[in-house]
Amino acid sequence: MSFELTDSVVSDIIFSMEDQGSFWFLDGRDCSVVSEEMLHEICREEPETDEESFFPLPEWTSDDGYELMEEFTNNLHAPGARADLHRALTGGRGVFRNFKNVLKSYPEVERKWYSFKEQRMRERVVSWYNGLRESWGLEHLESLESDEVQDTDELVLDDFQFSDYDFKMDSKDIERGLEGVEEEIGQLFSKQDDLGHAVSFLQRQRSRVWKPEEKSGIVCRTLSGDFTGCLLVSYCPPETKKTAVVTDFFVNQNYRGLGIGKALLSNCMTLLKKHGIRWILISSAFNPEVLEPLVEQFGFEKTSAGFVADLLLF
Repeated sequence: MSFELTDSVVSDIIFSMEDQGSFWFLDGRDCSVVSEEMLHEICREEPETDEESFFPLPEWTSDDGYELMEEFTNNLHAPGARADLHRALTGGRGVFRNFKNVLKSYPEVERKWYSFKEQRMRERVVSWYNGLRESWGLEHLESLESDEVQDTDELVLDDFQFSDYDFKMDSKDIERGLEGVEEEIGQLFSKQDDLGHAVSFLQRQRSRVWKPEEKSGIVCRTLSGDFTGCLLVSYCPPETKKTAVVTDFFVNQNYRGLGIGKALLSNCMTLLKKHGIRWILISSAFNPEVLEPLVEQFGFEKTSAGFVADLLLF
C-alpha cells in the first residue's frame, strides 16, 4: 500500500514528530496521523483492519532537536545572537526554553530559525518517505517544495526596507554605525598594541575622503525604522561619471547573517547601473573575509590585497 506525500501531510507529520510523549503512525488509508493508542482503538473497533496500512513516523528525539539548534547557532553570522544562543545551549537545564527565549530578542533571527527548522524536518520526512517508496518498488522523491519554507532573501524582504540614501535623514545613523565598526576592528587587533587604531583610522579615512552629501547608495532599516546597515558609493575620481568606489559598506552586528549585505549590494548595483555607472570598486584594505565570497557572487574580481608585518619578528 502506498500514499502521496502532500504538503498538508508533511505538516501533520512534523507536528506529531515533535510530540515525543507518544508514538505516532500515518494511516495510509486516508493519510491521517494517529497515536499508538488511537491505532489500538481502531484495531479493536475494526478487526479487519490491516495494520500494515499504518506507518510509524520518523523518529525525532530531544537529541535531534538539540543538534539542530547547535547547527543553526554555529552557522549563524549574527555575532550578538550567536553568542546569546550559544550561552543558552551550554547553560545546563532548560536548554530548549532558554533557546526560545533568546530568539524572542532577535525577531529576524527567530524567523530564520523556524524556516531552517522547517526545512530540516521536511528533509527528514522526505528521507523516511523514500525508504517506504523503495520498499514499494518506486523511485525516490528528490525533494518537496513548499510555500511555507522561505529562504533568507525572502525573510529579508519581509522584515526590512531598503531605500535610497538620504544625507539629511541617514548621515547620523551611519556615523554611529561607523563608530561601531571602528570599535569592532579595535577589538579584533586588541593584542597588537596600536595596530587596531591604525586599521580603524584607515577604515574611517576611506569613508571621509568623500563628503557625506556627495555620496549615494542604499540604506536598510527595520520596518519600525531602526537603522541596520548601508552601502554607499561616490564617483571616483569625482569628475568621472562611469566609475564609483564603495565608501561605506557594513551591517550592524545584531543584524548580520540575515542576507542584508547581499540585498544591499544587489540594490545598490541596480541603482548604479540605472545611473550609467559601469565600474564599481571596493578597496581591498582590511575588508573582512566574509566579504570576498559575497562580492564574487555579483561578478567582482579580486585585483590586489593588503599586507601587514610585525617587525619584532623581522
